[in-house]
Amino acid sequence: MVTDHRVYSDLFDLANFVRQVAVSQGKNLLIDTLREHFKADRFYRYTTDAFGFPLTPDMTDLPADIQEDRTTRIFIGDVFRYDKRYWPAIVVRYGSGKYKPVSFNQNQTVRYRMDLVLDGYGGRSYVNVPTHHVVAGAWEQTFEILIASEAIPDREELTDIVSSFLIGKARQELYEAGLFVRGVSMSGEREEEWGNDKVYLQSITVEAYSEWRREIPIDNLVETINFCFNYGLFGSGEYSIDTITVDVSDT
Repeated sequence: MVTDHRVYSDLFDLANFVRQVAVSQGKNLLIDTLREHFKADRFYRYTTDAFGFPLTPDMTDLPADIQEDRTTRIFIGDVFRYDKRYWPAIVVRYGSGKYKPVSFNQNQTVRYRMDLVLDGYGGRSYVNVPTHHVVAGAWEQTFEILIASEAIPDREELTDIVSSFLIGKARQELYEAGLFVRGVSMSGEREEEWGNDKVYLQSITVEAYSEWRREIPIDNLVETINFCFNYGLFGSGEYSIDTITVDVSDT
């Protein structure tokens, strides 16, 4: 699964962060997963415009028998794109988070690269070369998925669909993308006044477990240098180093 996670700051690159599944990335994973799921639904079908935004045009001049391809049948996102009313809606918000160390030394390990070494005699050998110091940790966090609709049946059905989808079909997909769903819980039903009407609400809390990781490059790696010297006369079969001293201490 690929999400459109973008960080404009360069601090992650300067600190060698290669993974950070927390507020932004974790929320995007849930939103994108729900969107892909509802794109296949015939009733609550999610549709986007040419730019990838939810297809929620102005409904004023559209006919009463509007077809599904003229507008999305549901809104899925983290905040409304503009101040307008569109229901039913699934809104994903970040709840809370807490750092959980994997180990006392933040699970510090060394990453290696295997290089093929060829000597002058045609010998082949493989050498493990250290390339990165790796440190990692975990996040315990919660996300709130708010279901809002104009009808009670829509609220109940969407709550059932989203909660069962997260613990069933999407659980493995989210796990492979770096977000592990530990548990899902649902709140009670409630209503709020909206003008002269009511909007029916219910929230789903997702308990998740994710990871951050740094891979710090190992620069200026110094390998062990071995010297082997044989002195003598070629063809005599006798080699001696008694009379010759080679000082390589400076080297």
